[in-house]
Amino acid sequence: MSDRQIAFLAVFLGSLMGGAVTTATKIGLVSIPPLTFAFLRFFIASVIILPLFFKKYNFSIKQLKKLIPFTLFATLNIILFIVGIRTTTATIGQLLYAGTPFITSLILFILFNDRQSISKSIGIIVGFIGVAIVAFLPVLEQGKPFAGDLIGNLLIAGGVLSWSFYIVFSKKYSKDYSPFLINSVFILITTIILFPIFIVDFWKNNEWISIINFPSILSLGYVAIFGTIITYLLNQYAIKHGGSVFASMSFYLLPIFAFIAAFVLLSERLTLGLLIGGTLALLGIYLSTRK
Repeated sequence: MSDRQIAFLAVFLGSLMGGAVTTATKIGLVSIPPLTFAFLRFFIASVIILPLFFKKYNFSIKQLKKLIPFTLFATLNIILFIVGIRTTTATIGQLLYAGTPFITSLILFILFNDRQSISKSIGIIVGFIGVAIVAFLPVLEQGKPFAGDLIGNLLIAGGVLSWSFYIVFSKKYSKDYSPFLINSVFILITTIILFPIFIVDFWKNNEWISIINFPSILSLGYVAIFGTIITYLLNQYAIKHGGSVFASMSFYLLPIFAFIAAFVLLSERLTLGLLIGGTLALLGIYLSTRK
């Protein structure tokens, strides 16, 4: 398979599995506190990936010093997302990440002087308007069901910005490190950072252990295995073989799969503002990523 075909397959499969993550997370948060859920998600992923990691790599402190700094962007994204998604809808939570491609393009321009065409510049502007509409739906559609929560939306928007930085720097280091190594370091570092937060969270609230239900356990397993190990690994393959902007094109598909999952499992519905904002965001992606 060519690099382009590998990248496309990684984008499609990653979007298919990743689209259900927001819905699965909201199901899990019914009985598990957000930060505890985030830690357990990455702890399970670490337990699975650690044996493979140490068997395959003889990594050095020097390698970690290079990978850890930009990995912190991804970790911050996880924390902001898990806190924000609890109060907003799964569809909005995923659609906000549609802003990643044009934010990625903007970061490349500002930091690396990656010149943008007029079409891409227009796409960035249109996309920002679309994502802004989605983020501020609670203000624009006050009182309407499925308009989300302003604080939750803004927290996730912060996560989108942080994730965009991670994608940009991932491309830089993918030339020297494999997707598996980059993804493994992300999972392990995130687990370590979330551990003390989990301890404090558990000390304040451990009653969830007695009320946890099977759907929450199932959703935790799905998010840990498919939404963390496999989806993020596929994202790194897409970045390595197609580039950071091409990998961001998964956000064409993610809102579609996310809405299907939210519609079936959470009975969420689209609103007029969500349709308008989502359409502008996807149009912005198209304009800012096309050749």
